[in-house]
Amino acid sequence: GPVMLDGITVSSTAIRDALRGGDMRGAARLLTRPFAIEGVVQHGDKVGRTIGYPTANIDMGRYLRPAYGIYAVRGTLADGRVLAGAANLGIRPQFAPPKELLEPYFFDFDGDLYGQTIEVALIEHLRPEARFDGLDALVVQMDADCARAREVLSARHP
Repeated sequence: GPVMLDGITVSSTAIRDALRGGDMRGAARLLTRPFAIEGVVQHGDKVGRTIGYPTANIDMGRYLRPAYGIYAVRGTLADGRVLAGAANLGIRPQFAPPKELLEPYFFDFDGDLYGQTIEVALIEHLRPEARFDGLDALVVQMDADCARAREVLSARHP
């Protein structure tokens, strides 16, 4: 029969609703582990690199869609290393057709992940996507996002 957890029937609908609402802790409770996306790292648009935030871009493939925006994430590399980071999940309009990408930036890591399969667990939704006037405003916001993500991740064990 249906699986019950905290009196809620665990259904794909409940999981989908939690993800869509950006309730990653709720989704993790239903899934019994953080919601994670596995994919091969692709070349990005390289803008991140120029502002000090190189990202590893992953195509969203056939995964359920969580809310767009910025997340505190934990990445697991093929060699088993686990990295803390922040990621943007959203539409990249500069591609034709526009692509949905997960773009994690891992703290204190400068290796090249291109072509590697990594798993990225979405731990907490920090804020919705936003447009910024110029790179300066973007960098200021990225700094704040990363500080917040570090806080969230250090307060919580894997």
